[in-house]
Amino acid sequence: MSARSLFKNATIRKKMMLLFLIATIVPIAASIAISYHETRSSITKEAITKNNRLLSLGSANIVNYMNNINQKSLAVYNSMNVPRSLYYLLEHNLEDESFPNGISDVIENRNLLKDHLYNIYQSMKEFYKIRLYVAAQNTSYLLWNDDIKVGKHEPNTIAMAPKTYIEPTHISHNYGLPIKSPVEEEPVFSLHRPIFLAPSDKQLAELTIDVKTSVLSDLNSQLYDAGNENFYVVDQSGALILSSKPDYVGQRLDDGWFRTAAGAGAEQGHFKWDHDGFKGMIFYQQVSTPYMNWFLIKQTPDSHLYAAANKTAWLNMWVGAAFLGVAVIATLIISFRFTKPLLALIGYVNKIDSGNLGVQIDIQSNDEIGLLAKRFRSMMQTINNLILKEYRLELANKTIQLKALQAQVNPHFLYNALQSVGTVALQQGNKEVYGLVTSLGKMMRYQMNMADAEVTLSQELDYVQAYLDLQKERFDKSLDVILMIDERTRDIRMPKMIVQPLVENFFKHGFSPSERPAQLVIASSLGEDGSLTIVVSDNGCGMPAEKLAGLNAAIQEEDRPDGAVGSDNGIGLRNILSRLRLSFGPDASLSVQQLHPHGFSVTLHIPHAKEEKEA
Repeated sequence: MSARSLFKNATIRKKMMLLFLIATIVPIAASIAISYHETRSSITKEAITKNNRLLSLGSANIVNYMNNINQKSLAVYNSMNVPRSLYYLLEHNLEDESFPNGISDVIENRNLLKDHLYNIYQSMKEFYKIRLYVAAQNTSYLLWNDDIKVGKHEPNTIAMAPKTYIEPTHISHNYGLPIKSPVEEEPVFSLHRPIFLAPSDKQLAELTIDVKTSVLSDLNSQLYDAGNENFYVVDQSGALILSSKPDYVGQRLDDGWFRTAAGAGAEQGHFKWDHDGFKGMIFYQQVSTPYMNWFLIKQTPDSHLYAAANKTAWLNMWVGAAFLGVAVIATLIISFRFTKPLLALIGYVNKIDSGNLGVQIDIQSNDEIGLLAKRFRSMMQTINNLILKEYRLELANKTIQLKALQAQVNPHFLYNALQSVGTVALQQGNKEVYGLVTSLGKMMRYQMNMADAEVTLSQELDYVQAYLDLQKERFDKSLDVILMIDERTRDIRMPKMIVQPLVENFFKHGFSPSERPAQLVIASSLGEDGSLTIVVSDNGCGMPAEKLAGLNAAIQEEDRPDGAVGSDNGIGLRNILSRLRLSFGPDASLSVQQLHPHGFSVTLHIPHAKEEKEA
């Protein structure tokens, strides 16, 4: 039997237990997995940003320091043409017997040279030794602390570099001079600067400055965690300048991760590495100047990088296990508790299904099952009421339809009678009476056409014009009607009998022919968003402010019965707004305003208006 069949045939209690366990285990497991993944991802991004920033700072510090050393080495060229300057001594061969006057001058020149070298030596506390090799004499001058040693070399044993460069870390030595060091030598890196006879390329000498590697340790100590991460300063050939592993100093790196970093061709970067006994992230930063090309490389093991994430994951697992135990116990209790009222409710449902809609559901508990039973009782009462209401509504609709059919007889009779009157008036030559009868006929035909619930604005305006023709005759033509209709709006469709009630309100509430010449303005415009705006305004007596505010409030009342606002016998303003919103949605609006010094205005706003061809 398949698992699906087993689940399908299981009892409600077993299904609830299984589903509750799944609903508990899956979210907890998913939460732990997602949390762990997101934590690792966040830690990785943060580590990349942090280490890139740190290595950039370390690179800037090293470049500044090395440029300072390089600048100190250029002191040889200070005051080139001044006698007794270091460059002047080198240019004129300080120990050439023809230059000084005697052996005393040679000693004086040596002391002077010592002073120059000592000034360079004292300029930075990290300088360990300074050696000046003079090519013309094949002689080296070595300054250490406050003592200077001089020694000649074998011919053709010293090769001077053509340009300034940095020699990788090595144990300090005496450059072939027979000097016994009183203390143990220490690791240094050296800057070698050739000294040329300006402006030619002839080399006069070579200045070498030994610098303690401890300065690099101090500069980079804040860039890594010494107990958990590895840090290297390496030149482009793989020679170690500085290493967090002291035994590595002086060696040459040939590991795959170094070749990957050096061959990336990028100034800064990072990559994952899982070879050669290391698994984690490797960050690198190139340190480049005209006289050196180094790399700062930092190894961060995954065990250190994700220590916090792993700790959080284990904590989540223990919490999840505790929740799971609580969930199992709660599942057993809930499943037993829910089974009994659920079975009772199923029994009531079966009775309703058999046709007993009036069954009394007797479940009195206050938990969710009890609430469900109460809602079910309420639902059955609502269904019974709706069935009764639908039955009554159907009867009412039949009655209304019958009355509507009966009511069509009288309008047709009146319309035919008006045609007869118009014919007689035309035969008698009374064109004015014929025009009035024609206008009245148009109005009746417009109202009797029940097939079209919607008409175009142009059709509605024709109906309004017929109504105004009758009103002009009634008030002895003392009425000025102005139509300002945007031609783009004439084909827009709208519910029937929208504009005419607004015009009718003017004659019922605002028109006073004895006071001033009456003026009625009907305007329409089309907005950029396709909305239609219709404004009906007049210069009538208007409305007091308090009454106007009450009218605006009454128009916006959702539950106000149709026809309660506006004329007593016509279609009220609220009725107009309700029909607009039924056709165009809740954004349709109607507002009334008092005009100054006198007059009244009604504005209709119809959103998303459609032309006749679109409708």
